[in-house]
Amino acid sequence: ISYSRKNSDYARLLADRLLGLGFDVWIDDRIDYGEDWWRAIVRAIKSCSAFVVLMSPDSGESRWVQREVTLADELRKPTFPLLLEGDLISSDYWAIFVRSQYADVRGAKMPPEEFFNSVSQLTPRRATPGREVALGMPATDQLPPTGPLPVTERLPEAPTKFVLPNVLSVLPEPFGWCEIPAGSVTLEEAPGGGTRGGKFQIPAFAISKYPVTNAQYDRFLDEGYGNPRWWDYSPEGEQWRRGVLRSKESGTTGDAMPRTKVAWYDAVAFCRWLSEALQLTGIKVTLPTEQQWQRAAQGDDNRNYPWGNQFDKGRCNTEEGGVGKPTPVIRYPGSASPYNVWDMVGNVWEWCLNEWGTDSTALKGAKARAVRGGSCNSDFKTARNGMRDADFPDARSGTLGFRIICIADWTGKE
Repeated sequence: ISYSRKNSDYARLLADRLLGLGFDVWIDDRIDYGEDWWRAIVRAIKSCSAFVVLMSPDSGESRWVQREVTLADELRKPTFPLLLEGDLISSDYWAIFVRSQYADVRGAKMPPEEFFNSVSQLTPRRATPGREVALGMPATDQLPPTGPLPVTERLPEAPTKFVLPNVLSVLPEPFGWCEIPAGSVTLEEAPGGGTRGGKFQIPAFAISKYPVTNAQYDRFLDEGYGNPRWWDYSPEGEQWRRGVLRSKESGTTGDAMPRTKVAWYDAVAFCRWLSEALQLTGIKVTLPTEQQWQRAAQGDDNRNYPWGNQFDKGRCNTEEGGVGKPTPVIRYPGSASPYNVWDMVGNVWEWCLNEWGTDSTALKGAKARAVRGGSCNSDFKTARNGMRDADFPDARSGTLGFRIICIADWTGKE
């Protein structure tokens, strides 16, 4: 499977679907690009029976994807283009496939059944789940020989079985993990050009039961905030750290209150610091995407609020309750979602990882980021599970906080 880094989440979902249908799959999401890895990629393309390429504006600009497609064409490999984003006519690169039999998967849909049937005409398919092909690095500067690829058993990919880290060894209470099983979620079309709506398949993950509190964030301020290491994920993050002197301000008072006046840049640095403080291997702490956030809030039945379809002002802190300011994260046990996640609507908006207006979860850049959940100043319409909004990553508001998730991280890199 050939794809750009921006489209890696979809590429992994596609790989999982192919594996489940009995195909052996090679995908490079376990490795980082580099000249040594290019030799491994060459070997994979030379040995494959079918070459799948994800077409998007981003992959059309990727020199790696262009090299892979060119090599596959030179080797006359059967190619299966999937249109993930954009269109072919206006593309400077993907117009080469305008007369090809490509599958339209825009909206992050899985390909139609005909796609899998066509692939099965060219490559063996097992009655049991397929295997994920693993390529070792070549020992010399020579290209590896062609021929059958060695295979290994597939690495466990979803975080349903790993041991969740003991966050209370680093942060004070209240804290708990809530495990969210794999499933689907449907995002509404967002006003103002937000990340595309539609149905998304979400691998399993774990999410914090409550938003991050003042006492928990204070630990980061004391032990990690001033360290440039946690901000080197982007030039914008490092610039933010150097230019901001208000790091100890919060819009709330009290250890169990949600931490507010925290920018997206701050929240990302907190996650990076906590991942190392917990000495994590193979997993990491990060912000949820809005798809993950919504999955944790509504479960499988697309409900309007974490507790059900009918609004109840006694279960959350919105303007209908008349409180008018944030409240402790443990105040509303009736707010629990199907997975026992509390305080997901009302009280404070929560930062999400993804950019607004794209599907990207890259940490670099200054584009607006998604926020979810509404606040104490939101009405019941705004505080729905499906309501989508955004703010710029340097925004600090007295009604804007965050919570964290734990996911598998086989690369060990952001």
